[in-house]
Amino acid sequence: MKSERIIEAELFSAGKPVTVTDLSQKSGLDARTIRGALQKLTEEYNDSDRAIEISKMGPKYSMQVKKEYKDLAYRLADMNIPKDVLKTASLIAYYQPVLQSKLFDLLGSKIYDHVKKLEELRLVKTRKRKNSLEITTTKKFIETFGIDARSRDEVKAWFEGELAKKAKKA
Repeated sequence: MKSERIIEAELFSAGKPVTVTDLSQKSGLDARTIRGALQKLTEEYNDSDRAIEISKMGPKYSMQVKKEYKDLAYRLADMNIPKDVLKTASLIAYYQPVLQSKLFDLLGSKIYDHVKKLEELRLVKTRKRKNSLEITTTKKFIETFGIDARSRDEVKAWFEGELAKKAKKA
């Protein structure tokens, strides 16, 4: 069996971003073979007219729906995160680390429920700071939204880049 097909099957069945080490442990293939297979699969999926792509998120890889098809795919997907909570999540990612009191000034009292929901989903973490909570995104946030980043600063830079792209289109 070709290594690309083994890795393709592993990525598909994982249902979440995985590392080369994860793939090696499950498939029994060595890291070099896996990296080669990932490179070929990335080219195969991303350079074709498919709705699926292989995405790299920091040290992890995932199969996901391409951006241009996400709106269509979400019609069938069970979206666990309400749109207003998603907006709060994007504000947190953009301004992080951000105090809950600052978000309260921007969004009002609904921020408390939003932060609680995002914490339950493990998309953000909080820590006590002064008379408020300091909120930052988590690795799960990066994985869930398919962001190629390894740190909070890289997440923030990604959001700034996306905003710049949208501003150019407007």
